Amino acid sequence: MFSVLVHKLPAMLIVAVLLISGATNALGRCPVPTKHYTTLGCEPAAEQNAQGCPLWFNCSMLERRAHDKCYLFGKTYELHAHVPDEKVKSSCLALCTCQMNSRRAVAEFHCAHIDCPEFLSPHRAGCVRQYRTNDCCSSRQACGEKRTNLPRCTVGAVTYYEGERMQLPDDPCQTCICTQHFNASDPHGHTKCYTNACAFELIAPSVLAHGAAPVYYGNRCCPWEWRLPKASDRIRRDVGTESSNALEEWTVRDSCTYGNLTLSVGESLVADVTPVGIYQCFCAIPPMVHCTLTAN
Repeated sequence: MFSVLVHKLPAMLIVAVLLISGATNALGRCPVPTKHYTTLGCEPAAEQNAQGCPLWFNCSMLERRAHDKCYLFGKTYELHAHVPDEKVKSSCLALCTCQMNSRRAVAEFHCAHIDCPEFLSPHRAGCVRQYRTNDCCSSRQACGEKRTNLPRCTVGAVTYYEGERMQLPDDPCQTCICTQHFNASDPHGHTKCYTNACAFELIAPSVLAHGAAPVYYGNRCCPWEWRLPKASDRIRRDVGTESSNALEEWTVRDSCTYGNLTLSVGESLVADVTPVGIYQCFCAIPPMVHCTLTAN
């Protein structure tokens, strides 16, 4: 059994941005990313558009959140309350406690980060790491002949060994563990699968409180970072696009508010070109704007 090293996380959002190529689907066949809504506990509208997406989400309960409480996966935590490690271990976190940040005047979680042995040493050639469901660290590894004799799973053009984590291309919000009974025609039938938890409420509560938009990276399930509104943000005005200011009445069902801007469904911001990439932000499913990031 490997030992686990624990270090304190800084009380800030740390962003590492790589190549971006799209967004994530979290509600069946809906092509618009919605994992931020479902993680926050927002309720989808019964009405759907032709793409299978809810027309809007009801997030009214976010307005009632108190500054001296912490929130995670739909549950409220009082100051000094602890989050069960089972709820956060898949995010490689532990010992999470709700504490008041006096500088930001908001309660937030203080957690310890789990440093697995595989984070601290290079991968050994000819070996595979094997995992248990929902665990952060591998439980063991198989090398040489032991690896060769392991059962295998094939997903598309990728082959995995027993115990390895698998990503199913049709559902990036699920992680599965390869088992000897895996059936490619029914990948969920005899496979240990679990839904990926998005732990952004653990590390970015103050950002959320200031109206940030989720930024999605490639085909990942969870928001990669959160983008705060900028004074320079402008709504993109294409030829033939009706100005959002021409609408006489706004409702949560047909508009998104981002900073001082109100976007109608289908509108987007002028692309924000930065050294790390291009941010493109859209009002696709109210009430929140969401963004994607692509490489320059």
